[in-house]
Amino acid sequence: MRIIKVIMVVGMALFLTFAVLGNVTMSDIGFGAMKTAVGMETTFKHPGAMWRAITTPALLWTIFAGIVLFEALGAVLCWIGAARMWTARRDANGFEGAKSLAIMGLGITAAFYFVGWLVFAGEWFCMWQSQQLNVLPDAFRTFAAAMLIMIWVAGRDE
Repeated sequence: MRIIKVIMVVGMALFLTFAVLGNVTMSDIGFGAMKTAVGMETTFKHPGAMWRAITTPALLWTIFAGIVLFEALGAVLCWIGAARMWTARRDANGFEGAKSLAIMGLGITAAFYFVGWLVFAGEWFCMWQSQQLNVLPDAFRTFAAAMLIMIWVAGRDE
């Protein structure tokens, strides 16, 4: 079970690494999608909500950089945590102590996808209204995967 826990943490680390790589190498696509979402360009454009839209270039780039940094932080913590868990896989007590960075990386990832995507993008910026750019199901899958892996990894290993 310890090896499978390590593999799951590596899986999340790999997922986040690919997300960062995609956002860095195809920043025009990632930035464009984020700009469309926080600019509320594909929502119903109800006047009662459109004041929330963000269109200031400096703020848009700050948000995009924040997305990349949170994903990178989660990836790094998961990679280091998985390496520590792998090293300690033969010793139950050592394995328990080696989990902390992996749990932190998974927790940061879950919090980022829940708060950043489901709360802010989904509700504040009304992404749920968009037929063209609704990544909320994808964000929920990542949030749920991070939470489930974190809960499982955090379980005591005898």
